[in-house]
Amino acid sequence: MPILISGISGVRGIIDDGFDTGVVEVYTQAFAQLMDSGRIVIAQDSRPSGKMFKGVVEKTLRRMGCEIIDCGICPTPTAQLMVKDLNARGGIIVTASHNPIEWNALKFVGAEGLFLDSEEHKQLQTELSRVKESGLSQAEPAGGVRQLDECIELHIENVLALDLVNTKAIRDLHPKVVIDAINGAGSEALPAFLERLGCEVIRLNCDNNGNFVHIPEPLPENLTELRNEVPRQGADIGFATDPDADRLAVIDEFGNPLVEEYTLVLAAYHALRNAADDDKRPIVTNLSTTMALDELANRYNRTVIRTPVGEIHVARKMQEQDSLIGGEGNGGVILAESHLGRDSLVASGLILSLMAETRQSVREIANDLPRYEMFKDKINIQGYQPTDILKTLAEKYASLLPNLEDGVKITWKDRWVHFRASNTEPIVRIFAEGSSQTVAEALVKEFKTEIQNLM
Repeated sequence: MPILISGISGVRGIIDDGFDTGVVEVYTQAFAQLMDSGRIVIAQDSRPSGKMFKGVVEKTLRRMGCEIIDCGICPTPTAQLMVKDLNARGGIIVTASHNPIEWNALKFVGAEGLFLDSEEHKQLQTELSRVKESGLSQAEPAGGVRQLDECIELHIENVLALDLVNTKAIRDLHPKVVIDAINGAGSEALPAFLERLGCEVIRLNCDNNGNFVHIPEPLPENLTELRNEVPRQGADIGFATDPDADRLAVIDEFGNPLVEEYTLVLAAYHALRNAADDDKRPIVTNLSTTMALDELANRYNRTVIRTPVGEIHVARKMQEQDSLIGGEGNGGVILAESHLGRDSLVASGLILSLMAETRQSVREIANDLPRYEMFKDKINIQGYQPTDILKTLAEKYASLLPNLEDGVKITWKDRWVHFRASNTEPIVRIFAEGSSQTVAEALVKEFKTEIQNLM
């Protein structure tokens, strides 16, 4: 059965099995109508199908009379930053992020450089219906195209200028860094940025050719080569990105992974250490991110505000609260001073600044941070309504005041469990965190059994 997944993060699917040029044309025209055919930034990650689909995007936008700024192959955060800094009406990024090579997708960016929120997504769906009803435009291409070859350099300059990126301290430290960019869109940007910081950079899979040599998601089990290479090279740290380079995974000097939850924790620690005593701006993250962030913030008398899962929810709340820093526990760090999108350049700059200022290794720093373990699973609920199951759980544990903003999250002092219904499959996802992996797994097992008893 063809797969096409549409949501606030865009539209994605398996190439020629749900996602094809026809889908790209329809969605692109709908987006152009939503943006009133203004200036649009386009970009792609490095996967081989990207050039073809970006060509379809460009041709469709030109028929709609848009002024196009083409950033070529570049990180998603680079394109987001360009939308904001060039006063574009929006942007379309051809990238399936961490999905395998047989997938591709369109990510839609609004005028502020943020992904579309729920209301904007509804408006896009309205325009989509109009396109399907009236048909694709047959106008001759009228819009112009400008290549922006310097977009990565502009992104690097933006991050180098951030107050929290201590360029002098990093240059004095001169750390050795191994980078695995999985031959994705970060292959040029991340090494170039770190070299500008004075790092000695060893490149793994930085050929920018879309040859994903391992499973693209930067999880510990997919980073064996990087984990071996860091200690072999005597490096201080290893960084890995996903194909569109918005997420960052961290490997310590011994080749041990810091689970992706701790990318944000490290970055937030640096921000908290540098904040003035009277700076009470909160940290913003989603409901499924580690409670280590709350414990760390508490050390500095700060608060953590949580949102539903999804980058746009975090970004909008950061805007609303004028937050210190934010992000998600998938290796995504957001710093509003740069732009309101997850950014591997920003994340790496903050973590290296932390190492340079403390003169500690990343492992020594991590050992001083609050530590919790997370376990994730899912349960098939085919034939049952997830809303009914989640409502029953919420009612049963009402005395614990569960958070109902995004599924059901039940929290105790030293552990939590979060249930979310999938938008695309008949499953309920179960995330749990506790003082140890054993505690987290036991919590998931307990509630899987409880859900099964409700079916």
